[in-house]
Amino acid sequence: MKVKIDIMKIFTTPPSTMFERVSLFLMLAITFIIFFSPLRFSKISPLEAALTAALPSLSISWGWIVLLRSLFRKKDFSIKEK
Repeated sequence: MKVKIDIMKIFTTPPSTMFERVSLFLMLAITFIIFFSPLRFSKISPLEAALTAALPSLSISWGWIVLLRSLFRKKDFSIKEK
């Protein structure tokens, strides 16, 4: 049986469970540290380095949440067929 998933709903719904919130925060913190570490030794300003590290961290951590939702919460994000 094939399940149709509502792509817009899976991407735009904020984290609702405690597991999603904790995993989003941990993934965000870990990827920010990974991306910020090499930038702190460069000659760019600290604010620019933080913003440069924050953008990929946000996209990677949100992509991780979307992947986990598509794997484990298909029932919550499936399209109801008539």
